[in-house]
Amino acid sequence: MRHHSRHFETDSPDPYPDAVTSTLWPGIALQILGWETEPDDDTDWSGYEVRTGNLVAVMIGDDERHSIDPDDIRPLGPSGYCHDCGQVGCTSNTYD
Repeated sequence: MRHHSRHFETDSPDPYPDAVTSTLWPGIALQILGWETEPDDDTDWSGYEVRTGNLVAVMIGDDERHSIDPDDIRPLGPSGYCHDCGQVGCTSNTYD
């Protein structure tokens, strides 16, 4: 898993409108930003990047981008995590 700035593109409609959790961080809620992209051999002249197959996500309450395999995520309901700190199970700020 790399932790540098990541490029991404989104789909419409968003297939991940709510928070998710990952097998990498089971106690943390994540917001999916979009599909990770990276330059290929044609990017210099086309301006387009290609999808890597991974998703770009940030932890709720954070802004560091992480690359995550879509098979590693599980959806969370709005009451399954704290909307302030992003901790799964914290009931400080949840929605029903």
